[in-house]
Amino acid sequence: MPTPTSAPPAAPTDSELGRHLLTVRGFHFVFGALGDPYARRLRGEADHLSLGELVRDRGPLHRSALGTWVTADGGISARLLDDPLLGPRHPASEGPQEHVLENVWETWRTCHVTPLGEDLLTPAAADSDRLAALLGPVLGPRTCTAWQVDAERAVHRVLDGLPPHFDVVSDLARPAIAGSLAAVLGLPDEARAELPDLLAACGPVLDSALCPPRLPVARAMTRALRRVRELMAAAVANHFTAPADGAVSALLAVDPDGGRDPGDTVTAAVLSTVVGAETAITTVANAVMALLKHDEQWSLLRADPGRAADAVEETLRWAPPVTLRSLITQGEVQIGGETLEADQHVVVLVDAAQRDPALYEDPDRFRLDRPRSPGFTHMALAGRDPLGLVAPLVRVQCTAVLRAVAERLPGLRAEGEPLRRGRSPVVRAPLSLRLAQK
Repeated sequence: MPTPTSAPPAAPTDSELGRHLLTVRGFHFVFGALGDPYARRLRGEADHLSLGELVRDRGPLHRSALGTWVTADGGISARLLDDPLLGPRHPASEGPQEHVLENVWETWRTCHVTPLGEDLLTPAAADSDRLAALLGPVLGPRTCTAWQVDAERAVHRVLDGLPPHFDVVSDLARPAIAGSLAAVLGLPDEARAELPDLLAACGPVLDSALCPPRLPVARAMTRALRRVRELMAAAVANHFTAPADGAVSALLAVDPDGGRDPGDTVTAAVLSTVVGAETAITTVANAVMALLKHDEQWSLLRADPGRAADAVEETLRWAPPVTLRSLITQGEVQIGGETLEADQHVVVLVDAAQRDPALYEDPDRFRLDRPRSPGFTHMALAGRDPLGLVAPLVRVQCTAVLRAVAERLPGLRAEGEPLRRGRSPVVRAPLSLRLAQK
């Protein structure tokens, strides 16, 4: 990313950050207790789908008590995510999007809750366009499948070491995604060894944009993010001087005479590691849980592991890895019978929108044979922001894992009920589920 024209804000002290996180958390609890369904979602209430229906009952687009415009309408959600007048940043603002030192009672800004120290989740439109142009020839929608074999080999190595009883996240999804990511990018052994622990520490990044983590979690997250950037910068430097197999070298070779900044390759690798990996880990775990709850769909995949991509797509709809998409209006937007002024916060309830009966037949049913239009993409990974940039690699990684599981673990069964991470209203991240091989 280019260097901001103004000096970045000083890192908040523990006292400043802790006070800010508690204040925003208090907003969620107060307005949730008063019945606002969006505030209740941010509190992490378990019955998230019922809350989505409550949002839908309030109309196609309404303003939450928190000041955020909210929608669960499928058609409006798709339009908002595709509208260039909505983006991840406040208009006319530079540098990281941080509100720690603001008085929330005056600004009513409950977006960009946790400072990350960089613009990882909030790139400017020009930066996103540049990254998309870089990723397209290597890790884009039409090119990313070239790395499928590398991802599959890494996944099979993880399955080779699975014990008879194991956990869906810590033993399967996270190591499989970490291994496939390292293989695709061409990371050195040092980075491969650290990656699983770093992915766990960076896990709350997507949630932290809307939901305040505990202060120790926030600090550990930013430290891990900083370490990820250090490892990716070192990998890019090594590939720059000694090109090798892997997507990092391929990215550095894109338009080498055009003066492209190697820093963009670092940013692309960091996005794939932080945003992409958490999205992929959640999708894999959600898919395994959904398949084991729907015996007929699990039987279909076991009979034809080539349908793993269908399982991924239906999981992205039925149990999306990102359930809330946060946007800021860049100018006046007229939609859903409302006029939104510039610099308004808008949130799409992806899980509810993707079960909108106006868009989907029998929307609550999990089915691998659900028809899709050519070029269709689910709302969790749509758009021009970081989620859209990492979507192709996420699909490749998840497809590789589910195909391998269907081929090699046909007798898989769940032991107990799944646990989900606390303070995770955006990702609803799976934390643990014991599995057994028959």
